[in-house]
Amino acid sequence: MATQTQVSQTISYRGPPILVGALAHLLREEGLDFKRPRDDRTSVAEVVEVTLTVRSGAAVVDRTLDALIGTAVARFRGRFGDSPASITVGDSRGPEA
Repeated sequence: MATQTQVSQTISYRGPPILVGALAHLLREEGLDFKRPRDDRTSVAEVVEVTLTVRSGAAVVDRTLDALIGTAVARFRGRFGDSPASITVGDSRGPEA
């Protein structure tokens, strides 16, 4: 039985710096909240590694958060499938303190 709690999920991104913004945009379009690390616009790195802790805007059934993240990631891969970016959705989630 699913419970109604505030849950979070960790997403790890590794790839071109410019595509972090695209992923962030797609997550926001799905109604997800997160703290995005500050952009270092002076960096010339070809690859960055970013970890986001994503939360829904309100308490939702656990599987709903997974579905929202899955939709955003699938849209990202559909648009940027030729990119070397990798996205890993972790399974560290639980009730918010």
